[in-house]
Amino acid sequence: MSMVNTVLIVAVILAIVAVVVAIKKQAHVTRSLSVEEQSLNSQVLEKSTKRMELTVAEALAEKARDPRLATMTQEDLAYEVLKECFDPEIPLNIVDLGLIYDVKVNPDNVNVKITMTSPACPSHVQIGEDIKLKLTDAGFPDPKIEVVWEPAWSPQRISEAGRKALGI
Repeated sequence: MSMVNTVLIVAVILAIVAVVVAIKKQAHVTRSLSVEEQSLNSQVLEKSTKRMELTVAEALAEKARDPRLATMTQEDLAYEVLKECFDPEIPLNIVDLGLIYDVKVNPDNVNVKITMTSPACPSHVQIGEDIKLKLTDAGFPDPKIEVVWEPAWSPQRISEAGRKALGI
């Protein structure tokens, strides 16, 4: 055997020994938790899990400046969020404009039925993306948008507040 082969074999053996020693040292560093520590970890996990299980309504109510939000239903809260979405061609939010036909808040998603002022509305994609973004940012899970055309939108669907804002 050549000297190079012998050196390579020794180097490989030393590397293997170093890895084994490092693993054994790590095993001594990593310790098992006592019963008390395990109990404390369980309590902390349980508290944090309960905290994460807050409903969207409770989470929004905690952050709300408006105390009436604490008494609203999930659907009402979703409508409040949707009032932050605007049709880019009309200076009015989509709720007061009458574009929202239905909102259903489920544990794993939010279903929103909307319409547009016209089937040829060039802003429908932008409005749908804005709805998804605003609902997601507010903590609502997995927003789903369904565009419906029945009943057809008409100016009579504009809310009283919307009529005042538009001056009609």
